[in-house]
Amino acid sequence: MRRDLAESFSLSFHPLFIPFYSLLFVFVLPIFEVQTLGPKFQVSLAAMVGLMTIGLPLFSMRMLKKHGIINSYFLKTKEERFIPYFLTATYFAITTYMLFRIDFIPIVIPLLFAIPTLVSAALLLFNFKLKVSTHAAGMGGLNATILVINYFYDLHLEVPMTIIMALTIIVIISRYFLKAHNWTELLIGYFTGLILGLTMGVYFLYPMLN
Repeated sequence: MRRDLAESFSLSFHPLFIPFYSLLFVFVLPIFEVQTLGPKFQVSLAAMVGLMTIGLPLFSMRMLKKHGIINSYFLKTKEERFIPYFLTATYFAITTYMLFRIDFIPIVIPLLFAIPTLVSAALLLFNFKLKVSTHAAGMGGLNATILVINYFYDLHLEVPMTIIMALTIIVIISRYFLKAHNWTELLIGYFTGLILGLTMGVYFLYPMLN
């Protein structure tokens, strides 16, 4: 794999972006409760969560680097990752809570941000001992999200699921090629995201079956 391609995939599928991509994907799905929100509200919602889950974390990283708390935006060491992970988990938790508080928003939308909140918290704990891949964890959470949405909403998302699985493999290989992680860190990250995502998805969406 060419280095520039590996870097492009790593940047395009940075874990901060994945929940936002998931939200945009859910907006185009034939889920009645989502479609009744209307395009204007969807745009406003996307802007709000983009600010909370992308804008604020990136601004925080900039401030941390400016004040010498981290040395690089790439967070190459476990020691550098603790504060950014904690802040990211906090921003996602606040976003999830805000979405829950809006009664007419369907449960699938808070789920998109509850999963990375839980995964971020888990990675924060892992970080004391191991530099687990956040990219792999994010892709694992994305796989879980699509699986539970496909099952509980009885959709036929075989093509999107296949594409996402292929992208997952490419992102994981890219992180290995760039020597950002070893295979253990990548696999732990992926299965952490997948298992926690499936667990959270079933917990949120199972009541719809009753």
